Amino acid sequence: ISNSLKKLYKNKLNSIYNKSKESLHSDFEIENEFLHGDNKTSIIKENDIQFYVDWETGQKTGFFLDQRDNRKLLGSLSNEKTVLNTFCYSGGFSLYALTSGATHVVSVDASQKAMDWVAENDELNRPFWGHHDQIKDDVLKYFKNTDEMFDIVVVDPPAYAKHIKKRHKAVQGYKRLNIAAFEKVKPGGFMFTFSCSQVVDRNLFYNTITAAGIESNRQVRVVRHLSQPPDHPVNLFHPEGAYLKGLLLQVI
Repeated sequence: ISNSLKKLYKNKLNSIYNKSKESLHSDFEIENEFLHGDNKTSIIKENDIQFYVDWETGQKTGFFLDQRDNRKLLGSLSNEKTVLNTFCYSGGFSLYALTSGATHVVSVDASQKAMDWVAENDELNRPFWGHHDQIKDDVLKYFKNTDEMFDIVVVDPPAYAKHIKKRHKAVQGYKRLNIAAFEKVKPGGFMFTFSCSQVVDRNLFYNTITAAGIESNRQVRVVRHLSQPPDHPVNLFHPEGAYLKGLLLQVI
């Protein structure tokens, strides 16, 4: 793969980093390493928005490209709106909202490293006229301690279950999290909610969000089913490849 990339991109390619150690079976003896060049970070542009990416120490590739279309959709709804982005990581949804005219965005993540990247991406994309609060906190604790409600709430947690034995516990976690999130959506507002757990399939995720909606005592409309973009295709015989499940909901 490395040789093919170098042949294809020639002098346009400055680095190739192999980050396979965490995702391969323990029988493979492999270390994360540069196969070409040594640039550990870069600034990328997605739909004219700039992001600082650290693929060596960041999660996965350092940036969640599979949410590209969903971020763009959120941006189209964000003009003159207030937005809460939970599990914000480096602030992808937040920056789409701010550069699309959101008046107030709150980004919440428990990781200080993630919040440092949010601050850097904020600076990369200024000026924008909205206000951006960056809060390092556990998301459930934040939900419990804030009285503020928002026009749009984003719930995009890391995988709650990586093994089928943990599926039941994950479903309970998603339900509890989404009940808390429903309470923070203004009447008529929107909620983007996601699961990237392979063992929680689309039907189970949908039923979990339905249960959360019932317990929250809110009227909820499904506006759109969300997924990964076309450059993350799914093999017909590997349904687990459709790992990213999402819903755009309107909360009455």
